Amino acid sequence: MVRVAVEVGGTFTDLLWVDAGGQVRTWKVPSTPGDPSGGVIAGLEEGLAGDLPALTELLHGSTVATNAVIERTGCRAGLVTTRGFRDILVTQRQLRDNVYAVVSKKPAPIVPLSRTVEAVERMTVRGEVQVPLDVDALLRDVTRLVDEQQVEALAICLLHAYQNPAHEQHARAAIATRFPDLPVVLSSDVLPAIREYERASTTAIAAYLSPRIGQYLSHLEEYLRERVGEAPLFVMQSSGGVLPSAGIRSRPVEMLQSGPAAGVIAAVRVAELLGDSDLITLDIGGTSTDVCLVRDGVAEVSAERQLDGLPVGIPSVDIANVGAGGGSLAWLDRGGMLQVGPQSAGARPGPACYGFGGDQPAVTDAVVQLGWLRPAHFLGGRMPLHPERAAAALAPLARALGQDSTQAAQAMVDIAVANINRAVRLVSVQRGHDPRGYALYAFGGMGALVGALVADELRIRRVVVPPHPGLFSALGLLVADLERTYRRTRLLPLQPETLPEIAAIFAGLRDAAEAEYAGYGYRPEQVETHAFLEMRYRGQGFELLVPADPARLATEGVAYLTQAFHAAHLARYGTRAPVDAIEVVTYRLVARVPGSRAVLAHLGGECPVGDATPETAEVTFDGRRQPCRFYQRERLPVGFTTSGLAIVEEPTATTLVPPGWRLTAGPAGALILESEAQA
Repeated sequence: MVRVAVEVGGTFTDLLWVDAGGQVRTWKVPSTPGDPSGGVIAGLEEGLAGDLPALTELLHGSTVATNAVIERTGCRAGLVTTRGFRDILVTQRQLRDNVYAVVSKKPAPIVPLSRTVEAVERMTVRGEVQVPLDVDALLRDVTRLVDEQQVEALAICLLHAYQNPAHEQHARAAIATRFPDLPVVLSSDVLPAIREYERASTTAIAAYLSPRIGQYLSHLEEYLRERVGEAPLFVMQSSGGVLPSAGIRSRPVEMLQSGPAAGVIAAVRVAELLGDSDLITLDIGGTSTDVCLVRDGVAEVSAERQLDGLPVGIPSVDIANVGAGGGSLAWLDRGGMLQVGPQSAGARPGPACYGFGGDQPAVTDAVVQLGWLRPAHFLGGRMPLHPERAAAALAPLARALGQDSTQAAQAMVDIAVANINRAVRLVSVQRGHDPRGYALYAFGGMGALVGALVADELRIRRVVVPPHPGLFSALGLLVADLERTYRRTRLLPLQPETLPEIAAIFAGLRDAAEAEYAGYGYRPEQVETHAFLEMRYRGQGFELLVPADPARLATEGVAYLTQAFHAAHLARYGTRAPVDAIEVVTYRLVARVPGSRAVLAHLGGECPVGDATPETAEVTFDGRRQPCRFYQRERLPVGFTTSGLAIVEEPTATTLVPPGWRLTAGPAGALILESEAQA
């Protein structure tokens, strides 16, 4: 039995699995942005080889959905709203990212006004029918969208459908009789919660992604049927849990940020083995840097996030992103100042040193110029780099700056590190957390190379480079739980009289979870459920998430929830209002089936008995040429230590140990870097 994890990034597609002999195996191939499934299939065919017939599960994380929204490569989607709300995606909110900007431009809606129609219908805020649905008028408008606008999918977001979805369901059934092959996405299925703009935006994005994600998943499922028979496909969600592909197909919006979420889950599991409960994950790939703060072993999950300026109301691991990675391109702004990113060379053509035709200098070209990456050792020697092409790409930039190529390369790395520090500060300092009290878990293709440099700037004393750092997010897929979040909005005052209704709502959510999981083959007793309430003081515009333990709710009643909310408000805002009334807004139930942790037992592998003697070569560090020791990671036994300047090479990543840092080969295959200056 072989469970294979595949994580598709912007530059590389990563595979990780445990073979029949109990060894952790990895493989890495260039991504294929035109058809991301091509990279997945190529990786399976090349990497697994003899293990392919034994494949029993494929667990998958991908940036396909995220990239489709950012690059606007989804389908031609249409939107049906309630009469009077046609401009909801255009009007958006009055909030501005920069309140001092003279001109503030709102993001372009995912569905333009020309493909938005109004339905004659109306539900009250209590879910009562005020105006019946005019089906004939609706079908005329939808027919026009299909015939004249060539819409390929349809989002339906009707007023107060979270209270009563009857009109949305009736509309979908009527549309199916005339257009049976048209994907129709309902807001009451995707996000049954208040706030019309956020609900409409999320539903529109789900419809926008539906055909592409459906085709993508179908391609992978078809390949699995043809090559290995019955091997289920599981997909990582942005919340950090996986679901069978059948559960994702109707809610493709939940695939957003699935790759970065997998990396956070993997870091949490490895941190448990190493005894780290407070950590900051630093996932640096070819295109972006993803950062998450984990406190007491738990990564915070936000109820909403923004993608390219558009709100997406789905549970997401709280990850901050910046456009900084190995493929980030250097350029000069109007003032002649050097900038790095967010533009990226991607997988094709990639950095100039890849030899795929790129001619613009990327961060990877810079570290090759500095000597930190040895061309013959990249990807374990399977993909030799071209240092002469890196130098050629850097030369015009260096001339423009009045520097030589090595100085320009060092400047690029310094700016990239500064950009990465912004993301780390965003999840730590700017939220009241002192990063000096956290361990930095650095992974991704570039994370291990600059992790200690980032830590130096923030005075973080401990950096952990986990095993297989270049494809560490794939490990998160193998240790993730099967999970889905169910939500429902109903405004109720927090009073003893409303507790039975609160309990009834949670019972309904639990029934829905057990019914869905039964379709996946799980019995009710296998499904764990965790209840949460989104609450606020009456009159507030936004809510705070509070755990709602059913046992304590039954024994302590309103006092338990009141105290929990006051404490949450004090922690978030520094104040509380104990005399103000509290109301419950949205009910959230997380249903989970714990996943396997078996792969963690294989991470350390057997203690190496090879020669740990390093090679020595000169590199440029901190602006001058210095001798550097180069080690091979697979030859370092547990307990091995060395001080910088040193570099540890392995097939999927390179770890830099700067002067003033000490490296130790620790348990679970981890490399632990500790600052000697800050000890």
